[in-house]
Amino acid sequence: MTDQVRVILWCIPRTVSTAFEKCMSNLDDVQILHEPYLSTFSIGAERFPPENGFEEEADMFVEKSNTGSSEYDVGWEPDVATYKFTKENILEAEYPDKNVVFVKDMSYAITWKLHMLPTGYRHAFLIRHPVKVFSSWKKMVTGFEDGFSKKCPLVNNNTNVPKKYGFGESVQWYEHLVKTGIEPDPVIIDADDLLGNPEMILREFCKRTGILYSEELLNWDAGESVTHKWKASNVYMKGHKVFGYYDKAFASKGFHKPEEPPIDRAKLSEDVNVCIDAALPYYEQLYALRL
Repeated sequence: MTDQVRVILWCIPRTVSTAFEKCMSNLDDVQILHEPYLSTFSIGAERFPPENGFEEEADMFVEKSNTGSSEYDVGWEPDVATYKFTKENILEAEYPDKNVVFVKDMSYAITWKLHMLPTGYRHAFLIRHPVKVFSSWKKMVTGFEDGFSKKCPLVNNNTNVPKKYGFGESVQWYEHLVKTGIEPDPVIIDADDLLGNPEMILREFCKRTGILYSEELLNWDAGESVTHKWKASNVYMKGHKVFGYYDKAFASKGFHKPEEPPIDRAKLSEDVNVCIDAALPYYEQLYALRL
């Protein structure tokens, strides 16, 4: 359809991005594509640069995830997931009955493959303060059991976090989009702004990306039934059944500002604080340009 809108939200982990997908699932006639490049980058046939040194853990993740039972089995398997496959067969595929194609993905999964950017998309970014990102990231990583626990430190030759901590890759990707004219003024959303004033942020996001805003975006049903209509890696969806990394997002029913005390950095582990300090300059650069 000629008036179909396609949007990619480039994210950093632990930024309420999966809840954002559930929000977008309330649009009429929408196709959600869940982390296609990230699954290619982390467990696909053409996975991340070897210097990241995470091969053993990736294999272990796939093996353990495949023990999980899931009603979701309409996605793709790791052995076919090259960047070419992801670009052409997932992102650039025809979705003729959909008004919107919405993609949530991680910026660090594409910055080493710039030529694999799909055509026909608008681009936006989702960020959050590094203190919140990395304290949450640490909890997620330590939730992985057995072999994963040996690399619980977030800083270990950059195996558990991207080389530029996710934030630097987002800056690199943002600058590439602007410099090439692919997206002259990408929308940047800070997750805490979204949680604090979801209606205002979502209205402006939709206006800037060409999506027809609906009040239905403000509330959605708890549970994961809507995700059965997403297109995603089968391993990722099965892995959730084993590790529970989408539990909070799948249980969500809307965006609400959490009533939590500020995080005390003195109580965070050294590896988390190293990540925070390294990411802050990148975050501040993006934050100054936010919606």
